[in-house]
Amino acid sequence: MTAIIADHIISPLADGTAANLDAVLADRSAIRRYADHFPLVEPFCASLFAPAEIKMQAGFSRFESLCINAVQYSAEGLDAGLLSAKDTVFILSTTKGNIEFLAQTEDIALCDSAKRIARFFGNTNTPIVVSNACISGVCAIITAKRLLDEGIYTNAVIVGCDVLSPFIISGFQSFKALSDEPCKPYDATRKGLNLGEAAACLVLSSDSRWASRSLGTVMAGSIHNDANHISGPSRTGEGSYLCLKDVITDLDTLAFVNVHGTATLYNDEMESIALNRAGLQNVPVNALKGYFGHTLGAAGLLETILSLHALHRGIILGTHGFDQAGTTMPVSVSSATRRTDKKEFVKLLSGFGGCNAAIRVSIEPTATSEQIPMPDACRISGEVHITPTAVTVNGQPVATKAQGGALLSELYRTYSGDYPKFFKMDTLARLGFVASELLLSGIGEERFVPRTDRAIVMANRSSCLQNDRAYQKTIMPDNYYPSPALFVYTLPNIVTGEIAIRNKFFGESSFYVLDNEEQMKPLVSSAFMQRGVQSVLAGWVECADENTFEAHICLIEKND
Repeated sequence: MTAIIADHIISPLADGTAANLDAVLADRSAIRRYADHFPLVEPFCASLFAPAEIKMQAGFSRFESLCINAVQYSAEGLDAGLLSAKDTVFILSTTKGNIEFLAQTEDIALCDSAKRIARFFGNTNTPIVVSNACISGVCAIITAKRLLDEGIYTNAVIVGCDVLSPFIISGFQSFKALSDEPCKPYDATRKGLNLGEAAACLVLSSDSRWASRSLGTVMAGSIHNDANHISGPSRTGEGSYLCLKDVITDLDTLAFVNVHGTATLYNDEMESIALNRAGLQNVPVNALKGYFGHTLGAAGLLETILSLHALHRGIILGTHGFDQAGTTMPVSVSSATRRTDKKEFVKLLSGFGGCNAAIRVSIEPTATSEQIPMPDACRISGEVHITPTAVTVNGQPVATKAQGGALLSELYRTYSGDYPKFFKMDTLARLGFVASELLLSGIGEERFVPRTDRAIVMANRSSCLQNDRAYQKTIMPDNYYPSPALFVYTLPNIVTGEIAIRNKFFGESSFYVLDNEEQMKPLVSSAFMQRGVQSVLAGWVECADENTFEAHICLIEKND
């Protein structure tokens, strides 16, 4: 059992889950138009906190204070020691954390923020940061479920948050993805997305003592890459379709699908295709971005929590801004609230790097979640280690001439050489790419054959700090020219997307920001709990700058 035992939402609409749900039911939206809020060239619409709306914690940033507040309020009524217990893990879901301070300091490490948040509550376990673009929140829930199902932890405190800044807003503007009007998910006149700020917390537990408090059960979860493009949705909806196929077992029990629904032309179209491929064209669908905007690392949690509590009231929430169907494939979207007596819903998300994720949640008290056991035994089929001065494959040194960034180019030309997109990649993606090329070309399997049974799980400590610094320079007031080519690489999971696209891997792709490589072990092992996974391409890929890096990548396979 993976039971949801507590939650809390803090948004510009309201503080508290019930208050946010009531605001949505009253059809209130927090989205406003801003023309001079940040020193940006273009106006934008967003859902932003007023300074007085955030209860600041002494010594903590806006981002960290919001996370702490969401956890603090969600824990009301729980045992005082649950948050600090040795069998409780903190999982932080965020895309950019404290990025607003990059122009002033480089002390913005996500894993350090996560530790400060956990230590505030007396929890001494090393927290996990999920930074998997827009699907981070749902990925964090799936990660928590796996760790609890396997008995590694008993409780998981999952908190998702992002705060907006010129860094983030200009990045989405550089892609021409933002609308300067309130967004209209799935509508024929939709023009783009709105961004939003929020913090949301879910507490999960496998402890039977909390059964009477359970709000719902996370029944199943799935993560898939669509192996299409690092910044464009699949035209066939492949990743979302595979996720839906994994988590849905019975359409008759399904009340609705809460979709990503960003109101961009391509996202909503892609999701409509995936929904139809999964036979869900007649199942009610809703999107909540019209109320809160796209809250990035908080989105998966916030939208799951609201969907959960709406279902407890027998309600399918409406889609604010929707009026006339605007996708080529039919979907059952409505701006009005609808009634339901069904007990399950699906939450679906997608994001840059080709990543997609879905979970199925039930409010039925007797619901039993799907538990896919980790394999009894695995083997390492290949291993690659790269530093700026040395390369080894399966423990054997590889002769090279170059060093630093030139070494990665040499490895590309020697062991790949037929993928010109390599030279468009940042150093982190190049590092992961050449390491995977060395590994996969040496194990003797057929290359570039579409497969869904291989997961990609990668991590590091610094996220994309090198790229963050480079992008920050393009938005300085005296040199304002936001670069979309740089912005997309400020997401660390792009490296997994590049590998998936190159190799046509449609399996899971996940990225974590961790304190150390040792932390990866249970996360890599738990990837085998994804339906159908037979092997995991696992890697620690750390990059300080173009000449300072380290990769340790291996292929782990189930024993026959």
